Amino acid sequence: MTRPTVVISLDLEFSWGSFDLSYSDELLKMGRWTHDIGAPNLLKHLTRNGLSATWAIVGAMMRRSLPDVSGMPEVRYPHFPKPWFSYIPKDGDEQTHPEWFGASLVEMIRNATPEQEIGFHSFSHVPFGERGMTRERAIAEYRYCAQIAQELKIPKSSFVFPRNSVAYLAELRDAGFTCFRDVDRLPVRFSNGMLNSLAMIWADFVGSSPCMVEPSLKDGIVSIPGSLLIRYAAGWRKFIPDSSRLRRLRKGLERVRLNRGVFHVWFHPENLYAEWPRLENVVARFLEELGVLVRNGDVRCLTMGQLAAEFRSHSTAKQKPHQPAAYTPAAQVNSSAASSGGRARSAVSA
Repeated sequence: MTRPTVVISLDLEFSWGSFDLSYSDELLKMGRWTHDIGAPNLLKHLTRNGLSATWAIVGAMMRRSLPDVSGMPEVRYPHFPKPWFSYIPKDGDEQTHPEWFGASLVEMIRNATPEQEIGFHSFSHVPFGERGMTRERAIAEYRYCAQIAQELKIPKSSFVFPRNSVAYLAELRDAGFTCFRDVDRLPVRFSNGMLNSLAMIWADFVGSSPCMVEPSLKDGIVSIPGSLLIRYAAGWRKFIPDSSRLRRLRKGLERVRLNRGVFHVWFHPENLYAEWPRLENVVARFLEELGVLVRNGDVRCLTMGQLAAEFRSHSTAKQKPHQPAAYTPAAQVNSSAASSGGRARSAVSA
């Protein structure tokens, strides 16, 4: 079982996150607020407490403007029959449309201390597992993300599927990514999606203890399930008491501290906007308490990429065949030792 570990993954998406569900001036206002205030404030909370997080960012918004997408296969969802880039300002940039583009914000996150991980939240926030998505579009999304990673000189490590709609894992692996956030682990998972939603809502209201998770391999890529989504405080969710939200987070910290495993918390920086600064205060308090536990050595705080690399390293070590020394010629022992030492140094430097 993994040492007591907390992972924080953040789905940073500005207006890309829900334009297909509800396009409005309020959506654009939220995107601009996240660019100018919300994400920078959250970064300050993390760095002030000495914590690293995985920022899963929509690839298109990592740029100052939209690249040429004319060759990208189109998607047609039942809920959004328009061309996917209909609302995106083709001639806009970060200066004129910060609700869509955030290259300077990405640079701010990259330069933060302690180091933050830049992951990908797809290229254009298409839901991968919904009817209307195609394998060709999935491959194109991965390819565009890989190109941006090369341009910005960031590793292709962590991937978070929009709306946690997981699909096309083999293609994600082939594109060079090493891990993804899997669906949340629940105490009981029903076959009916509505029942699962009601169970999660009930857990939020009563402040029940979240599940700890463990990484595993799926289709050759490391799966890291979620433990707890911090829901935004708009609509009916504003009736979730702040005390219940904080109680769940504290129970998660206590459970991982005592029982080991991984407590994987995730949310959208955009969701701090609703009822601001109410939810930001909850998150800030959680990060302060986590920072104390990390400094005291009670838990670790790792990024998704760090946890995946550790998992692969341990898996490789377990699978490595062992040959008794009594049956190994001396010359071969020396050669193997030198080779193992080289591999160990390579693993440390990686």
